[in-house]
Amino acid sequence: ALAQALFVRPMLLVLDEPTNHLDLGACVWLEDYLSKWDSILILTSHSADFLNGVCSKIYHLTVDNTLQMYGGNYGSYVKTRQENEVNQGKKYDKEQDDIKHLQEFIRSCGTYSNMVKQAQSKQKIIDKMVEAGLTSKVVADPVFRFYFPNSAKLPPPVLAFQEVSFAYSGKKEDYLYTGLDFGLDCDSRIALVGPNGAGKSTLLKLISLDIEPTEGEIRRNAHLRIGRYNQHSEDVLDLEKNPLDFMRDLHPEGIITSDGHKKMDVQDWRGKLGIFGVTGEKQTLPMKTMSPGFRARVVFCLMSLRNPHMLLLDEPTNPLDMDMIDSLALAIKKFTGGLVLVSHDFRLLEQVAEEIWVCDNKSITPWKGSIQSYKNHLRKQMEQQAGKMFSGTGVQ
Repeated sequence: ALAQALFVRPMLLVLDEPTNHLDLGACVWLEDYLSKWDSILILTSHSADFLNGVCSKIYHLTVDNTLQMYGGNYGSYVKTRQENEVNQGKKYDKEQDDIKHLQEFIRSCGTYSNMVKQAQSKQKIIDKMVEAGLTSKVVADPVFRFYFPNSAKLPPPVLAFQEVSFAYSGKKEDYLYTGLDFGLDCDSRIALVGPNGAGKSTLLKLISLDIEPTEGEIRRNAHLRIGRYNQHSEDVLDLEKNPLDFMRDLHPEGIITSDGHKKMDVQDWRGKLGIFGVTGEKQTLPMKTMSPGFRARVVFCLMSLRNPHMLLLDEPTNPLDMDMIDSLALAIKKFTGGLVLVSHDFRLLEQVAEEIWVCDNKSITPWKGSIQSYKNHLRKQMEQQAGKMFSGTGVQ
């Protein structure tokens, strides 16, 4: 779809979340390509890293439904907006303080004839300020924060791969992985990177035992509980139901907590959903009327009900906005269990990943540098491939 849109070289190119479903290499390529785009480009994206590389202007849709334009990339927008709001706040406070003192003076004049003119003069000052337009109060964007419950840590190794090989067909010539040998525990904070089709999602399925290895063995602690999010997690939701009824029907006997089994009443379920920002009437509206972002919150809530020791997250940012991604990053940081994450969002990876594993060539290789150094590696790799391609065609 991207190739079709880019190939015709349109005068106006409109992209809505173009990085969704791309691997990191494709994100880097698209960022570099669009940074040199020489006609009109309008896009929405939840990837701050991508916006920093592509955009020269940012339009902010405010909470009172106005559009404000900022020059520069996303990082410049954040800095300028913060400075503007600080200045606006100071100006608002001064104006309100001046009006308060003027009004206090007017009230002190009472009905004394010798003070009436002074009171009228002060009132004219207030009237002129109002007529010229008072500075509005800074209204911050709504901020949402949630958390995953913490379970008691299991002794390592929680999960171990021993000479694991896998193919969906079961045939050696189709192996996605061969001879995998590694361990995971409750302190693991791992980002899986690599090209589409290399087997990142497959590895998560092997970890969660959704599929069995073709060869080798996966040993798993019998008490291990996993909270999993993938790109099809919404499929588990009954969109005809509201979140409250869905949760009650799915867990009629209650849930597992750090204190043991707990029977849930309506208020308990309201509290659980509220932790993930599904509040008020959202709890009683059919989920088919909700945005993908709100449905993702319901899925995160479902994950938390398992009281997991480990989180497996496969592209969790696709339906999320910037604030929700920041909330997810904070929730992961506060979570005391393990994490295996697949994401094309460099900013999220930079915040939460302590190890980077490259899935490619039927194996897993630890990356020794940072996620930004991996991004630079991908950029150099693509430049080399492009050079070879054009050198063979004679194109300059």
